[in-house]
Formats: sequence, C-alpha cells, structure tokens
Amino acid sequence: MKIIFLGTSKYSKVYLDALREAGYGVAEGLENAAGADLGIIAYYGKLLSKEVLEIPRLGFINVHYSLLPRWRGPSPIQSAILAGDEKTGVTILKVVPKADAGDIIAQEEMEIKPGETYLEIERRLDEIGPSLLVNSLPLWLDEKIIPQKQDESKVTRAKLFKTEDGNIDWSKTSEEILREIRALNPSPGTFTMLDGKRLLIISAETQESSHDLAPGTIAKENSGFKIATKDGFIIPKLIKLEGKKETAPEAFLNGHQGIIGKILG
Repeated sequence: MKIIFLGTSKYSKVYLDALREAGYGVAEGLENAAGADLGIIAYYGKLLSKEVLEIPRLGFINVHYSLLPRWRGPSPIQSAILAGDEKTGVTILKVVPKADAGDIIAQEEMEIKPGETYLEIERRLDEIGPSLLVNSLPLWLDEKIIPQKQDESKVTRAKLFKTEDGNIDWSKTSEEILREIRALNPSPGTFTMLDGKRLLIISAETQESSHDLAPGTIAKENSGFKIATKDGFIIPKLIKLEGKKETAPEAFLNGHQGIIGKILG
C-alpha cells in the first residue's frame, strides 16, 4: 500500500506522524504520486484537478474541520465561532473537484466550549482528527465503510477572511464583537482605530451593563478600560497598538490617559 500525503501547513505534521506511527508507508508531495494507492490531504488548502485526483488507485480523502455539509470552505472554525455554533468536529471525506463536497467517510462531533478561541478549538480538533483518520483508514481500505452523500440543502460556506473583516463595528452587540475577537485572532486580527492607528484587540470579555454612551466610547474600568457596544461593554484583556508590542490594557493606559472618553472607530 503506497499512500501519498499532501499538507502545506506545519499543522499537517500531526497527521503525517499519526499515519507513520500506525505503520503506513507515506510519501509526501505530488511528485511522488505515481503508482500511489491512496492520497490523503490535511491542511493543504488547494483544489486538485480531476486528473490529479485520479492518479491514486483509490483517489484522495481529506480531513476537514467542520461537521459537513456545514461550513465548506477555507475557514470553518472561524465561521462556526462567528455564527455562535455550539458544536463543530472533524469530517473525513472523499475529495472531488468541488471544495469539500465529496461523500463523508467518517465524522466526529466536538462541543465548542463557552469563550473558546479559534486556536483553542483547532488544538482540540488536532487531537481528534489524527485518531479518527487512523481508525477509519483500515475500514475504508477494506470497503467496510459506505460513504454518505452530503445533504446539499444544508450546505453553508466559510469564506477566506481578509484584514477588513477584523474592523470592529461597535454598534454590534457585545456577544457579536466577542465572537469576532475569538474567531479572527491571530489572523487577520480584530482592530479598531485610535488616533489614526490600528489598535488590535487580541482577547477580551464582555460586561452586561446598560449605558447611554455612544458605541465605541472608551470608559474607565478598574485600572484598565472598557469600550461601549450596542448593549454593554467589551473589556479588553490583551491589546496591541500598531507598531508597538502586545500589552495589557492597564499598562497601555498608563501612557495613554487621554483616551478615556474618546470614541473608537
């Protein structure tokens, strides 16, 4: 059995290691695809042509971090957080020329914990995924798994997030803004404009409190500060002013006392 493995991210290594530890002979890269029995993709991020998909005798299978058909596309974890999903998971599927549209081979569900960030969720999926792949592979190769077609009526699509997607709209609810902070850090990052510079808000929490402040208004909060939203406040925990190092709001405020009362945006 010759397996060809495609993965461009450092995170794909957990899958490569798991396959080798399970005793599979794995070659990396399309240049080694000739004569392969099966192709496996993890963290690859590129669509393969029909011609390439047909090189391995048994085609390609892929590991995707969502409960397909929900969140097809390049940013499924971020999309799940932004939508307020209570669960996500790992799907192993057959690869077809259309992104994440192939039949499902195996799937494992995972709860999204309150307040969990993109990186925290990804780390937990990185623990589930390799085991699911290794445990499913012999069953798939022995034709003991009947792949399931995806329900096209339930498809949702995840987009590739850009820098401008991280620009915080303070007229949203505190929960909506916190989801953005949880989902879009470290990349592309969530930010607001302060005196013409980007102020990145890397982590934060919400505060339920009625107020009559304009959205985006900076108010004092103990030794730090908070920012007014549609229905309460965001309390930053870690921030970074453009061109400066990451810092706690308390330390930042020591050198920027004049920001209290300013309106961000």
